[in-house]
Amino acid sequence: MYVPNPRELLTTCLLALCARSVQAQRVPARSPHDSIDVHTVTFAGASAVSADDLKLVVFTRGSPCRLPFLIPVCKLTPSQLFTDRRRTTSAALGEDITALHVYYWRRGFREAQVDTQLVQVKRGYDVAFHIVEGEPTRVSSLEVTQSLPVLSPTELAESVALRQGDPLSLIALDSTLARLRAAVWNKGYGDVRIDTTVPRADVSRQVPVRIVIAPGPTTRIGRIEFQGNHYLSSAALQRGLLLQPGALYTRDAVLESQKRLLQSPAVSRALVLTPSVGDSIKDLTIAVSEAPAHHAELTLGFNTIEFGQADAEVRDNALGAGRWLRAHAAVGNLLAQQLDGRAIFQRAVPTDATYDGTAFLRPTYQASLTLTQPWIRSARTSAAISAFAGRRSLVGVVIDEDVGASLGIVRELAPKIPIGINYRVEATRVQSSAVYFCAGYGICDAPTTQSLATLRRLAPIALSASIDRSDDLESPTTGYTALLDAEHASSVTGSAFAHNRVALDAAFYHAFATPSPTLDAGRAPTVLALHGRFGMVRPLSGDRQALGLSADGEGILHPRARFYAGGMQSVRGFSENELGPRVVQARRASLIAVGCTDATIASGQCDPSTVPNDQLFERPTGGSSVVEGSVEVRIPLLKQVGGVVFADGAYVGTGGLAIAARGRGAVTPGFGFRYRSPLGVLRLDLGFRPVGAESLPVVVAIADSSGTERVVHLAHEKNYSPIDPSTGTLHSIARRLVVHFAMGQAF
Repeated sequence: MYVPNPRELLTTCLLALCARSVQAQRVPARSPHDSIDVHTVTFAGASAVSADDLKLVVFTRGSPCRLPFLIPVCKLTPSQLFTDRRRTTSAALGEDITALHVYYWRRGFREAQVDTQLVQVKRGYDVAFHIVEGEPTRVSSLEVTQSLPVLSPTELAESVALRQGDPLSLIALDSTLARLRAAVWNKGYGDVRIDTTVPRADVSRQVPVRIVIAPGPTTRIGRIEFQGNHYLSSAALQRGLLLQPGALYTRDAVLESQKRLLQSPAVSRALVLTPSVGDSIKDLTIAVSEAPAHHAELTLGFNTIEFGQADAEVRDNALGAGRWLRAHAAVGNLLAQQLDGRAIFQRAVPTDATYDGTAFLRPTYQASLTLTQPWIRSARTSAAISAFAGRRSLVGVVIDEDVGASLGIVRELAPKIPIGINYRVEATRVQSSAVYFCAGYGICDAPTTQSLATLRRLAPIALSASIDRSDDLESPTTGYTALLDAEHASSVTGSAFAHNRVALDAAFYHAFATPSPTLDAGRAPTVLALHGRFGMVRPLSGDRQALGLSADGEGILHPRARFYAGGMQSVRGFSENELGPRVVQARRASLIAVGCTDATIASGQCDPSTVPNDQLFERPTGGSSVVEGSVEVRIPLLKQVGGVVFADGAYVGTGGLAIAARGRGAVTPGFGFRYRSPLGVLRLDLGFRPVGAESLPVVVAIADSSGTERVVHLAHEKNYSPIDPSTGTLHSIARRLVVHFAMGQAF
C-alpha cells in the first residue's frame, strides 16, 4: 500500500484549500436581467470625444450624491436619502457597448473597440468601459457642385461643416446638408434636392465625398390659410406674417413669421405646415393655438428690505386686430410699520435721522395700463401706449413719485435689428433729506431744495436702436451685440428738466479652440467676452426758470438722467452704483465727539479728519459721463459648470456741475463660476475692490433755527478708506470682496 510522504500530503491540502477559496470568491452566475448596484462609471481610453458626452449615450449610470454639499455625508453612509443609487444589468451593458460602437461609428471611428470591466467594491460595482478608438476613416476629398450657381463660394464655405482631412463624421455631413438646404431655400428654391456620394473607404481609410445641389425651380407663395384660430381673425394673423402671396417662399420668412405670431400673448403655438414637393406655387396652411382670451395671476412674497409684497396682472387678448390690453399692479412695504427693524427685516429709517422718516414706511406701488398693437401695416412694426403711476422708495434715502403716460413705436429693420422711438411724459416728485438733494442734484441750499421737491414735469423723447449678431441669447460664444440710446428733454417736449443724453453699450464674443462638430459638439469652448459702455449727458440751462430757480447757472440734471457704475452688470468690485463721484456724510454727533462745535459745523470750518471712517457714510452722486469696459474669459470646467476670470473698469465724471464730488474711476479684478441650470445660467462672481484712501468731500445735515434741515459742505475733506479701522486681516479681506449672485451672464 502506498503511503504519501508528509510533503505530498501538505501540497494536496494547500491545493484543496486554494480551490475552495477560489470557489468562494467566484461571482455567482447572473442572468442577463439580474441587476447590480453601480458605484462609478468610467470611460478609459476616450480621448477624441468627451467622457461627459459618452455618459449621455449609455444607460448605465453611476450613483451620485444628491446634492454637492452632501458629498462628505455620502462617503460615510450609503443611505438612499443622500445617494441616488443606480442599477444596471448584463443586458443593459451589452446595449451600452452597442450604443458606444454606433456613437463612434457615426463620428468616423469605424474600428473602435469597446469592452467592459466590473470591479466589486464596498457599495456595488465600479463599471469601466475600456475603449480603443483606433484610427478614424478620413475624408480624402470633398467636392460640392451646383447645377445652377445659386450659392456664392463664400456661402458654400460657410455652409460646409465637413472638411478635407477630417474624420468622416455623419454628424458633420448631416449638418452640412441641412445648412446647404437652408441656404438654397433662402434663395427661393423650396424644393431643392441634394444628393451625396460616399463610397467605401480604401485600405488607407480614405473616402472621397461628393455633394451635388439641384436647386430646381423657384418657389412662390400662393394661398395662405389659418387653422385653429377662434377669436383672432385671419386678417389680423395675416398682418403678422412675412409670408405674403406672390413672394418667394424662403426658410427665413417661415421662421420669422412663426416668431412674429408667437410674440403675441394671444398665440401659444404657431406652425407653418410644409407644403408638398414639386409644385412651384406653395399654398400654405398655418396652424395656430390660441391662449385663453383672458388671463389673470397674483403673486405674494416678501424680502428683508421691502417687507410684504403683492403683484397682480390681468390681460385681455381678444380686443380685435391682434391687440391686447395689460393691467399690472405691484405693491410693496406692506406691514412696514409693524416689521421695521424686527427679526430679519432691516430698519428703513435710521434711528438718529434728523428728518421725519415715517414716509419711508408707507406702501410703495407701481401700476400701469398698456395697450399694445402688433403688426401695424406689416409684421415688423408694433406700437404701445401706456398710462402709469408709482411710488418708489430707496430705503432711508429717497421717495420717488410719478404719474404719466408713454407712447412707443418699434420697427424691426431686419431680424434682431430693431429701432424704436418713445415719448414719455410724467409728473415727478422726489422726497428725501437735504443730503440727497445736495448729492443728487448739486443743490444744497434750502429754498432750491424745497422748489425741487414739488411736482415737476419730466418729458424726454428717446430714440433707440440695437443689433444682435451673437450665436446664443443666454451664453454667447461668437458674434457681437450693440445698443444705442439717444434722449432729448426740453420745453419743446414739454419737460421742466432739460438735457441731451446719449449712451452706447456693446459686447463682443470670441471662442478659442471651438470643438469640431465632427467629434464633440457638446463640449463648451473657452470664450473671450468684451464689454464696453459710453455715455454722456448735458443739462440745458433753459430749465432753471421752469424749475423756479434763478436764470444764472447751469441746468439741473434729474437723477434718472445721471450715469452710475458698479454692480453685478458693471464693475463687479463695487456694489450697485457705488463707483463714481461721491461724498461722505458725517453725523453731527460724530463731529461733536472730535472737538467740533455747532458753530464750526454751521460755518463749515469743522475739521472731520479725525472722525473714524466707520462713522461716515458714502453717498454716490452719479455723473454726467461714463466710460466703462470689461474683459472676461469663460473657461469650461465640467459639463454644466464653468469658471470665469475678469477685469472691470470704469470712470464716471462730472461735467461742470456745481457739486462737491469729483469724477472717480477704478479697475477691479475678480473670478466667478457659472452653472447651466434648467432655468438658465446661475452666476456667482467675486470682485476685489481697490480700497486705498481717498480724499472725499464731507457733508453734514443739521437743523437751522426754524427746524428746517439744511446741508453744510465742510471746507476740509476727509482722507477716507472703507476698511479703516480694521479689526484684522479677515475683516480687511471681507471689506475688499464684493459678492454677486444672479441669473444670466454679466453681459
